Amino acid sequence: MSLRNSMLCLMMLAAPAVASAQECRNWKAVALASDRPSVQVDVNALAGLLPAQPADPDSEYANDEIRALEEAHDMLQRAGHPLPLGDIRGVWRVASYQMGRTGGYSYPYFAGHIDRTPCGYRFIKTQGSQRRSGALLPMQENGRALAFLGVATVNGNTSKPYGPANRPMGLPMDPEGPTNSAGRLLRIGPDTLLMIMDASDDGFELYRLER
Repeated sequence: MSLRNSMLCLMMLAAPAVASAQECRNWKAVALASDRPSVQVDVNALAGLLPAQPADPDSEYANDEIRALEEAHDMLQRAGHPLPLGDIRGVWRVASYQMGRTGGYSYPYFAGHIDRTPCGYRFIKTQGSQRRSGALLPMQENGRALAFLGVATVNGNTSKPYGPANRPMGLPMDPEGPTNSAGRLLRIGPDTLLMIMDASDDGFELYRLER
């Protein structure tokens, strides 16, 4: 084979990779304008939103709420000094913390998975009645974080991607269709990741991912 033909073959082989790289968009170009603040929310502001004690300290669930609040405070404090992301691919156990101004609840671990994609990663919580799935995209302004742009669904209905056709972020999950969900992923321990999602003036949700 001539040198010219060899060069042409190499260029043809490289073309798909170049095209894929050119198709990857900055996370801000993917995110709806209304959802960008949730991706960039300050962890100290979220910690300040949480009460020291649940609104009803005499509730039969008070001890569970106190533990959830303490764990959420600890995770947010660690999120203020995130570790390098490293290799996040593979199987994870995912616990959920739903937090608000009056208190919060934690839910047990269910299975999740992170896969590599041409433009970043894809996260999916594969068990539990309430699930999330979506893209994890690089944040050029924060090399230790990935923007999460996905959907929240009920009963595993994860067929639609993030976008303007879904129910807006902040609305309750609905069996009829996906609700947009936005946030970011950080590493807060050697075997622990944290996803901060759907932050608003009233509350937010945390996913704790453990190996």
